[in-house]
Amino acid sequence: MERLLDTTLTPRARDALLRAGHPRDFAPGEVLFHQGDPSDSLYLLRQGRVVVRSATVDGDEVVLAVIAAPDELGELALLRPDHHHTATVVAIDDVHLLSVPAVRFRALRQERPELTEWLLETLARRLERAGRLLGDALYEDAAHRVARRLLDCARALDLTGPGTLPVGQQDVAAMAGVSRPTANRCLRRLEDGGVVRLRRRRIDVVDLAGLEHAAR
Repeated sequence: MERLLDTTLTPRARDALLRAGHPRDFAPGEVLFHQGDPSDSLYLLRQGRVVVRSATVDGDEVVLAVIAAPDELGELALLRPDHHHTATVVAIDDVHLLSVPAVRFRALRQERPELTEWLLETLARRLERAGRLLGDALYEDAAHRVARRLLDCARALDLTGPGTLPVGQQDVAAMAGVSRPTANRCLRRLEDGGVVRLRRRRIDVVDLAGLEHAAR
């Protein structure tokens, strides 16, 4: 977990946190947890990539984000004992993680106060991303928002050239905060420009540099 090494954690606190985790493996397409399930653990994603999905009022599921290791999931369970997951998380490929029970984490915080700083850092990153998304929603036009959310997914998947994003047009609309017809128009313009190719519940990035340019 290189990200842990780059935070305020001391080596001892880092090792204590990793030792407290129970290793779990998930195959592609397997659900890590469902929306509405009790949230009682911190998940340290060590290998693989996951997609975060949420149910809409119409009963459909849309993608909210794509997350790749190293990263964390379930931080709010560490602060709210009665917390429930607000989204469903599904493995994209082979996933290996450590599950740290919230009860154990709270005990570790008493022994290693640095873990509190680390938790605050983690939550600050989440708030920073939420603030960036809000800023986009308030000040950027739909075309830029759609391109930026596609670029977010591409970066999460570590694309360095052409590749496939596990999202459809409805997913992009939800991530960008626009209607599906608006997202469709923006995606069609990107497709006409040779930047992406639209498929059923998938989007191929054909020209990553072109996508980066569209997201500026």
